[in-house]
Amino acid sequence: MESVQNRRAIAVERIFWWSVQASLLIGIYYMYSQNNGTKVFMGFLTIGVMVAIALVQRRFQYPLPSIFASIVYGFVFFSVVVGTFGGGYKINHFDDFLHIFSGIWIGYASWLIFRRLIRNGGAANLPNSFIALYMICFSLASAAVWELMEFAGDKLFSFTAQGRDPDDTMIDMIMGLIGGSISAFVILKLRDRGKGKSEIE
Repeated sequence: MESVQNRRAIAVERIFWWSVQASLLIGIYYMYSQNNGTKVFMGFLTIGVMVAIALVQRRFQYPLPSIFASIVYGFVFFSVVVGTFGGGYKINHFDDFLHIFSGIWIGYASWLIFRRLIRNGGAANLPNSFIALYMICFSLASAAVWELMEFAGDKLFSFTAQGRDPDDTMIDMIMGLIGGSISAFVILKLRDRGKGKSEIE
């Protein structure tokens, strides 16, 4: 049954990947027709990152869980296709939604990293309070790094990631913290219920 579930998850991951890639190409074409070279560059850069993820998945027999990869592709769709190409950032609180979303998948990533660092079942012996603290701190630190990358992109490539007001950075980090907390809550609930390894890894 587990192998069937894995195959289905991989199939869903591939559908997500191809769908997002197609939407990126459409968005790039539209941005090109609008003579927006900065967003065209951003689109091709995003495609390159997604191709790199797919190559790693194929080459190393899916080291990232397919559900995690699918969540990342979904984030790319909302942030780049809907937000950057479709003008989604003009919608109130759309950026906040994205930062909560990013906090969720980053929190999930922190759990995957934790499980690989603490081998031989060591994670099972640690209290939930420690794991929750680790995941929340990881998410908050990642939100800070994200803001540094946005700042660098704005300065080096004339992006407009930090264009709302001086409070933008703090609000985004708070949203990332909320997302990480949600991820920690869900994963620890699954852990307490004794769910199978494939469901949270």
